[in-house]
Amino acid sequence: MKQRYLKYKQAFLLGMLVISISACKHDSFLDVPPKGFLTDAATFSTSSNADLFVNDIYNQLPDINNEYQLSEQYADNSFCGAAWENGQSTVRSGSINPSNVPFGPANMWSWEGNYTAIRKCNVFLQQAEKNKANFPAAWYTERVAEVTYLRAFFYMQLFESYGGVPIIKIPLDNTTQGDAIFYARNSIDETLAFIEADCDAAAAALPLTPQDNGRATKGAALTLKGWVELFAASPLVNTNNDVSKWAKAAATNKQVMDLNTYSLFSIDTGAYAEQFLTKNNWNSETIFAKAYALPAKGSHREGYLGPVYVNGVQESWGNLAPTQGLVDDYAMDNGLPITDPASGYDDTHPYTHRESRFYQSIIFDGSEWQGDIFKSRTGGSNQIDLGSTSDITNTGYNARKTLDEAILGQASIASPPPSSANYIFYRYAEVLLSYAEAQNEAVGPDASVYTAVNAVRARSNCPAVKPGLSQGLMRDYIHRERRIELAFEDKRWFDIRRWKITSGPTGVLNTPEYGMQVTIEAGTGKLIYNRVKIFTNAYKDYQNWMPIPQSDRDKNPKLEQNPGY
Repeated sequence: MKQRYLKYKQAFLLGMLVISISACKHDSFLDVPPKGFLTDAATFSTSSNADLFVNDIYNQLPDINNEYQLSEQYADNSFCGAAWENGQSTVRSGSINPSNVPFGPANMWSWEGNYTAIRKCNVFLQQAEKNKANFPAAWYTERVAEVTYLRAFFYMQLFESYGGVPIIKIPLDNTTQGDAIFYARNSIDETLAFIEADCDAAAAALPLTPQDNGRATKGAALTLKGWVELFAASPLVNTNNDVSKWAKAAATNKQVMDLNTYSLFSIDTGAYAEQFLTKNNWNSETIFAKAYALPAKGSHREGYLGPVYVNGVQESWGNLAPTQGLVDDYAMDNGLPITDPASGYDDTHPYTHRESRFYQSIIFDGSEWQGDIFKSRTGGSNQIDLGSTSDITNTGYNARKTLDEAILGQASIASPPPSSANYIFYRYAEVLLSYAEAQNEAVGPDASVYTAVNAVRARSNCPAVKPGLSQGLMRDYIHRERRIELAFEDKRWFDIRRWKITSGPTGVLNTPEYGMQVTIEAGTGKLIYNRVKIFTNAYKDYQNWMPIPQSDRDKNPKLEQNPGY
C-alpha cells in the first residue's frame, strides 16, 4: 500500500499494458480465433471478422479488478496512506489541476482514453452501415445496438467527471479533415441528451437477456440512462432543483424495475456480498459487468486490496482500508444508527450487534480472515500504521466485501491469478436505490420509495425503514443506504460530488479523516478503542468537476476549461 508499491509500480504498469493488449476479458463471445491485422475492408467483410472489432471495443471497458487504487480512496470510504498515490497527494489535498488530473481506477475518466474508445465505436457504426449487406440482419441490429450502448457508456464516464464534452459522432482523421477535427465542448444538457438518445436507441434493439454473457442488454441501456439522469438531477448539475429532472430519473429507473428481468441476489439470509465471487458470476442481480476469463486474464483484487499479514505471512498490499466514518455509518442490528441513544451501541464493544452488511464488508480488530484473527491493535500483526511506513492499514480496518476469502493474497498477486470474478458496473440494488432517491425528490417519500428501500434492506436482514419520514429525513436515509449497500463498488466518489457534500465546513472531503486505534490496557488486558485523526482533507468545491487536461487543451484550442482551474 505504501513503500511496497514503489517497488512494484513500474512492473505493474508494464504488465497492465501487456495485458490490455493481449488478454481476453469476457466470456465465450470473445473467444474469436486471432486472424492477425485486418484492413477495414477485411474487418467488415463478414460478421465473424467484424466481431473482432466489437470485442476490442468491449475490451476498452475499464479493468478495475486489476487496479490497486479504487475511487473509494478519492472519496471518504477508504484511505491509503501512500503519500505518492493521487488519492492522498492530489484529490484529498485539494491539489487537482489541469496538469495532474486524476483519471480514476483503470483510467475510468481519461479524456484521451474515452475518446479513443468513442472513435472505435464511431468507426464500427460507420463501417457497419456501409457494409450492411455483408451481415445477417439480426447480427447487424444487435451489434449496432451494443456499440451504441458502449459509446454512451464512454460518454457517460466523461460526462460524470467533466460535465459537457464535445459530441463526436463520426471518426476523425486530421490527415483528411484538418482543423475540422477540433470540436468545442457541448453543454451539459446537450451531452446528457446525446447519452440518453444513444441509450434509447440501444434499448429499443437489445434483448432482455444476452446470447453471450457480458454483452449489453436492454436493461443495461436503461440503467445507464437512469444513472446519468440521476446525476443530472442532483445538486451539482441541477442547481435550481428542477423537480422534473428527478421525475425523469425516477421514471427511467422504474422502467428497469418493470422489465421483471432482475432480482436481488440471495443464497442465504443476509449473504448479499457473495454475489461478487466467481462462483456467482452472472447472478440475477447483475445488469452489466466486465468478465474475466482464465487463464488469459484474471483478477488481482485479493492481492492488491486484502489484509497485509495473514497467518504470519505478508500476503497482500492492503490497499482497501475503510475509514472510521464509513464504519460509523453501519447501523445496529435493530436498524438504529449508532448515534441514537436507543440503538444499544457500546463504544467499549464497537463491533457487536451491528447490521449484517457490516460483518460482510469490514475486517476489524478481532474478526477472522482466512483462519487468522485480524489484529490491528497495538502489538498485533496488522497494528494500525499511523506513520505510513508500511503496507499495513492506516485506519485499523480492511475491506472484506468484493474479496474472495478462499484466495490467498500471494496467489492473487501472481500471474495468472486464480480469480475470474466479474467487475459489476450496474446491479439491481443500485437501480432500486436510484429510483427511491429520484422518486423521493420528485414527489416525497411515497409508498413506492419505502418499498424499494425496504427490499434492499430486507435482503440483508435489516429492519424496514421507520414509517412517516419527512422528505428530508428520507433523503438522509437513502444517502446512507447507498453508502452502505454500494460500499467498495466505486459509487461513493460520484455520489458525494453530485450531492455537493465534498467541501465546505462539514464537507466529507474537507474535514479530518479518522481511523480506530486499539490499545491494550496494562494489567487487565482490556481493549481500549480510540478514534484517531489520520489525515486532514482539503478539498475544494470547484474540484467537483475535473479539469480538462492541459495536454488536450494544448492540442485542441476550442476546449474551454472548467471554472476554478
